[in-house]
Amino acid sequence: MLDDDVWRLEKIGKDGAFHTKLKSEGITTVQDFLKLSVVNPQSLRRILGVGMSEKMWEVTIKHARTCVLGNKQYILRGNNHFVMFNPVCQVLKAVIDGQDYTSRELNNIDRTYIERFVRQAYENWSSLEEVDANMNETALITQGEIMEQYPNHQLMMLKPFQQHGYIVDRAIDMGYELNSDQAGCSDWTY
Repeated sequence: MLDDDVWRLEKIGKDGAFHTKLKSEGITTVQDFLKLSVVNPQSLRRILGVGMSEKMWEVTIKHARTCVLGNKQYILRGNNHFVMFNPVCQVLKAVIDGQDYTSRELNNIDRTYIERFVRQAYENWSSLEEVDANMNETALITQGEIMEQYPNHQLMMLKPFQQHGYIVDRAIDMGYELNSDQAGCSDWTY
């Protein structure tokens, strides 16, 4: 599980050398381990040191990746961007300068631009907005309800946009999404 102690991973013994090194760098949970493995795997390898062979590394990473990610998603907001992450700091969706990108479409953007958002999210993880992904499937809220929930209007302007020939409320960008039956579209990926 994400909140398990990092020593629960294979090849990381409780109070052993790897556990001690990770703890000293603030990596105490499986989630911490996975986030750093996504954001900066070289740094994680450096922390573990030469004592962790390539084979041990592969075993540990493979075991970590079996972790159940759960339903939480994390949102980084800025003046010209809205980026949604899974619990291990992987980008799920982004709205940049008013342009919507699914995780698949992010490959079309300059990688260093996206990596900047990933690093920013990682460094400020505790200040990201946390939302429940399960709510996304059932809670389609109206523009008025969004504005009541976010009265300071720091959200982007709420207006419809067209995707695959269907007009969908901007609530999708706020972390609320239509399932394929509601939207009449089956090829969306979030």
